[in-house]
Amino acid sequence: MDSITIVHSTIKEKPVTSICIGSTSGDLPKHLMTGEKACGYIVKDSVLIPWYWQSISDRDGHRFLVFDRLAILPFSEINRSLRSRALSLLRDLAVALQKVPSGFVQPTNGFIETWRIFFLEEGGFLLLPNSLSQLMLYSTSEKDRFLHLGRYFKPNMEPPFGLCHQFTQFLYQALTGFAPFEDPDVREDQWRHVPLSLGFTSLEASSAKWIDHVLAMDSRTQRMNVSAAYSAEENLSWWLKETANVTWPNLEEPKSLADLEKQNQSVQDFRTNQKKRAARSRFWRKRGALVVTIVVGTLILFAAVGPIVYKQLQPPYTAGMAPTQIIEEFFEAQNDLDLPKMEASLARRTRNPYESEVSGMFVSTRVRQAYEGTDLAIRADTWLEQGKPAIPESSIIYGLISLDIAQIDEVTFRATYHTLSPTFEEEAESIPEVMVVTEMLHVTDFVFTDVKGYWQITEIRPIEVTPIKTIQVQTYPKRNPLAPPVPMG
Repeated sequence: MDSITIVHSTIKEKPVTSICIGSTSGDLPKHLMTGEKACGYIVKDSVLIPWYWQSISDRDGHRFLVFDRLAILPFSEINRSLRSRALSLLRDLAVALQKVPSGFVQPTNGFIETWRIFFLEEGGFLLLPNSLSQLMLYSTSEKDRFLHLGRYFKPNMEPPFGLCHQFTQFLYQALTGFAPFEDPDVREDQWRHVPLSLGFTSLEASSAKWIDHVLAMDSRTQRMNVSAAYSAEENLSWWLKETANVTWPNLEEPKSLADLEKQNQSVQDFRTNQKKRAARSRFWRKRGALVVTIVVGTLILFAAVGPIVYKQLQPPYTAGMAPTQIIEEFFEAQNDLDLPKMEASLARRTRNPYESEVSGMFVSTRVRQAYEGTDLAIRADTWLEQGKPAIPESSIIYGLISLDIAQIDEVTFRATYHTLSPTFEEEAESIPEVMVVTEMLHVTDFVFTDVKGYWQITEIRPIEVTPIKTIQVQTYPKRNPLAPPVPMG
């Protein structure tokens, strides 16, 4: 049951609305509570109206978001009281998300937390800003994080296509009363949802087939349907076009998945086989085979890491590239601390020798970014291109600054490259306002195979790592961006 509820009350003779966002759980991060409140929006009749919340208050063990009285319904009503109008409401919502200013939505891996979306009882939407969503994250329970975001995640999802996929999940959810991937057996069974084509809803067959197709769509087809040059919300134009001719049916009272299994023979047969596959998958996973788990908190807090399970099931984004291009993509991903992209072209069981280094750097910088409010990772090549400027103290310069690739034999390629990385020396600590980085020479061999019809890396062999020199980088104190400017003179 969703614990994010709406309460109407009066405070100091002023009517207000409060949203319960969870239990009282200590102080909220100061960098999210200071400065000017971010603007949300009321979208009604194609008109944007700026909206601001008043305060966050704790009472009776619960935490409430307080604002001027507004008659709203939580998003969860889409599969309850609003089911009969779900298609038209979702299409209006897709249009509303395209009307808000660029950068407002900021979806997580392409998906939006549904606790940011409320329906106005008189028509329209209340959309909460992303910064407020981050505050809610600190108070909501793990169960609520799953209900509002985690259950929509799916591996191998292209972020530009994310909202198109999520809105299709909303349609499925409104039709059935449950989200397509929320059942543990569904996720364990390689995210095979119970298909609408089994005929257990009153939706017309062609529309049911289309929803099933979108929910099972592979990464390559996702990339063909939308453009990476546009944001996830801009790409909702594809979803609006696809749903323009869908006829929404008259819906009966929603049934639980367990009830459907009892009442519909086709669903029962599908679920029986699915549970067998899921049980077999769990058995082998516990024995040390492929690990398939979802940790909702990790997905939310470290969303950019993204799921890397099941990557062997379909071609990587590098399919069709030459080995030299794949190696360039590998190191470009390392510069961006993007471990899933680094490992996209690795054949099964191929070890990435840089996995611990990159994942450690990513987690460290993102955790500090969450608490300090700024990105502390600086790409080495960007820093050099900018003329080696001074950097904020505690920042990290990291990554490749040169790369040369030579073919050794038919399947082996040698990469010779230089990197910059932090130096943690006692003498470096004694120099004020200076950070020391080390330039290293690396020689690494990549071995490839094309047994699947496209090149994959089967082995990465570091051959040589040699320190070249150290570089002293000037630093300056990092000022709080919300603090007033320092007077000159």
